[in-house]
Amino acid sequence: MSRGVRREGLSRRHRFRGPEAFRGLLRGSRKFSGTVAVLHVAPVAAPTSRLGISVGRRSAPRAVDRNRIKRIAREAFRRHAVKQLPADLVFTLTPRFDLSQLDVFAREVSELLDRAHTRMAD
Repeated sequence: MSRGVRREGLSRRHRFRGPEAFRGLLRGSRKFSGTVAVLHVAPVAAPTSRLGISVGRRSAPRAVDRNRIKRIAREAFRRHAVKQLPADLVFTLTPRFDLSQLDVFAREVSELLDRAHTRMAD
C-alpha cells in the first residue's frame, strides 16, 4: 500500500473475535426487526462499536452467498455513524429471508442501523 492512501476496511476494534463472542448478545439485547433481518444491539463500555453477522446455512446454503450478505452488512456499518457509538451490534437473518431479496436486505441494513443510532444517541 502506498503512502497517503487511507484504508477503508473494517478495523479489528470494530469486529468480534468469533461467533462465540456474541452468542450472549443474541439472548439479552435490544432488537430492531425488519422484514428480512434483525439487528441486536447492546450498550458497552468500549469507546466504539463492534459488528457481528450471523448467517446460517439454512438462510444461504452457498458460502459465496453468505459472504455476499456479510459484505453488504459490513459496508453499511463501515459508512454509518453508529460505528462511533459504544455498542455491540449483531445482524441475523429472519427465516423469511430469500437470496432474491439482497437489494431489500441492503436497504434494510441501513434502516436498522439508523433506528439503532437514533435510539442509542438519545
